[in-house]
Amino acid sequence: ASDAERARLPRLRHVEGWLEQLIGLGCNGLLLGPVFESSTHGYDTLDHFRIDPRLGGLDDFDHLIAAARERGVGVVLDGVFNHVGAEHPLYRAALASADAPENELFGIDGRTGRPRARDCEGHGSLVALDHSQPAVEHLVADVMIHWLARGVAGWRLDAAYAVPAEFWARVLPRVRAQFPD
Repeated sequence: ASDAERARLPRLRHVEGWLEQLIGLGCNGLLLGPVFESSTHGYDTLDHFRIDPRLGGLDDFDHLIAAARERGVGVVLDGVFNHVGAEHPLYRAALASADAPENELFGIDGRTGRPRARDCEGHGSLVALDHSQPAVEHLVADVMIHWLARGVAGWRLDAAYAVPAEFWARVLPRVRAQFPD
């Protein structure tokens, strides 16, 4: 393909061109930064079940996974499970009503005045998830299982220091029940 043709390819399709170099270096794994739909930089997730359109679409993602697998390369995703973007639809729904079921995802008690969740380390555009809540456990396990079922080899846990070990002790058995490796 010409340079002009390659320039029009979705970003995820560009990565396939680097797989041979990765193998040549003796590597058998590829860690991708955040790939989920986000507002700006990837760590401000809007939808854990969609590929960020700036990177391509689900077909592009599936194509990369298949190309990597054909070459014996496992793809690891960046699991951003400590927080979401302030524009995430679940957070917006939580802010819209003091009685919203989404409030538990963020530890919001709407009865105490203006609802507000904790931000992530002073970044107002990042809203911390409340890892003490079963709803967050279900969300994270569902996300992990969804992408593992699509062929992902594993996860890097972003901001792992900020997520209690007890949370992972409750989430990982559910994931490992379907994906023991």
